[in-house]
Amino acid sequence: MRFFRRGLFGLFLTALTVGLLLVGVYIFQNAQNERESRRGQRTERERSFSVNVMPIEIGTISPELIAFGEVVSGRTLELRTAASGALVEMSPNFREGGAVKKGDLLFATDPASASATLALAQTELREAEAELSEARDALVLSNDELKAAERQFELRMQAADRQKNLRTRGVGTESALESAELSASSAETAALGKRQGVANANARINRAQTGLTRRQINVAEAQRKLDDLTVHASFDGVLANVSGVLGGLTNGNERLAELIDPNALEVSFRISSAQFANLSGATGGIKAAKVNVFFTGLGAPIPAKVERSSAAVGEGLTGREIFARLSGDQVASVRTGDFVSVRISEPALNRVAQIPATATNATGEVLVVGEDNRLSAANVEILRKQGDNLIVRARGLSGQRIVAQRAPQLGAGILIVPRDPNAKLGDKPKEPEGVKLTAEQQAKMIEFVKGGPMPDGVKKRMLKQIEAGTVPQRMFDRITSNMGT
Repeated sequence: MRFFRRGLFGLFLTALTVGLLLVGVYIFQNAQNERESRRGQRTERERSFSVNVMPIEIGTISPELIAFGEVVSGRTLELRTAASGALVEMSPNFREGGAVKKGDLLFATDPASASATLALAQTELREAEAELSEARDALVLSNDELKAAERQFELRMQAADRQKNLRTRGVGTESALESAELSASSAETAALGKRQGVANANARINRAQTGLTRRQINVAEAQRKLDDLTVHASFDGVLANVSGVLGGLTNGNERLAELIDPNALEVSFRISSAQFANLSGATGGIKAAKVNVFFTGLGAPIPAKVERSSAAVGEGLTGREIFARLSGDQVASVRTGDFVSVRISEPALNRVAQIPATATNATGEVLVVGEDNRLSAANVEILRKQGDNLIVRARGLSGQRIVAQRAPQLGAGILIVPRDPNAKLGDKPKEPEGVKLTAEQQAKMIEFVKGGPMPDGVKKRMLKQIEAGTVPQRMFDRITSNMGT
């Protein structure tokens, strides 16, 4: 009997458990069906993207190239020693950064050896001058001797002619005539010898003149070498890379310093071949371009004028190297080797617009915002690059808005929410448009929110806004969508 009662009690518990399970399954199915019915009634909305937009403003823009360059000297003189020796004299300004004037003595090498060479050359010059004087005197004597010999020859010839006349008349003798002719022949031979002496005297003068010229050249060369031992400033400038000291020994052609003209500084910078072509094709060529040089610490730019461009492209380099001469009062603030930035203004371009480089792709396509906030594609002609911006020719797009930053998910036909990218950090965001609720809507929303599976903090915030009678448009759309109304 006891066993039977226990079996009935177990059967009762089993039936009760199965019943509870069936009730749970029924409740779960009803809840699931109600949820599915609500989801089916929910209105699906098109997805939109919030993007930055900007208007296309057509106007006149002067493109500006930005490059980086180095200050170089347009006038530099290397100061070198002409011969080896000790530095016996040196200017007190002969030091790093020393300013000198044109004609100032910079340094002098020991002139003892060069002075001795000059003295020897001058002595040889005087010897050559004496030799030339003696040769000229000898020529005068040779000419006198020649005249005397010719006169003697004429007299002997006259005597021979008289003997011939006497012999013809039968007065003279054969021996007298023969003696007269022999004397005339001897006089003629003596005259020929004197002519040879005159020729020799002329040749001696030529040799003496050649020797004198050679000695004069030697003296000039010795004087030049002596003068080169003393180095003077060729122009006003500043000394750099000074290495010489007073009393130090130097080698021939050793560089002791550099003299730099601070008023002839240039900036060397490199631009691309396309930029060079644009500048060269403008009115006046590249020399007409306006150049401003910016140096750290200077409030105002240093004006510069393009003087020349490189004749060839260096190995491993591209583009063109440009040299512009600095001018103005602020040139004294820079030095050779300073790193500067350069801005070059090109001639103005008409009927163009400036847009961010992120607004277009490689083919020049931009996304235009339509009246219904849908995007459409259009093409622009890219003319110049301006840092992070582009100067483009946008035909037919004047006044229209385009996407300022393209993204992979954006394309033609996409719905967007336009946003102003120029809003300042301190500006208060615009309050979203609110929806004023009716009493019926307010009651339904309160009931829906209270029964919804939301965190308590979110419920309190939403209920507070609903009870106020006005809710944001986005909140109104979300709640009504979930309610299925």
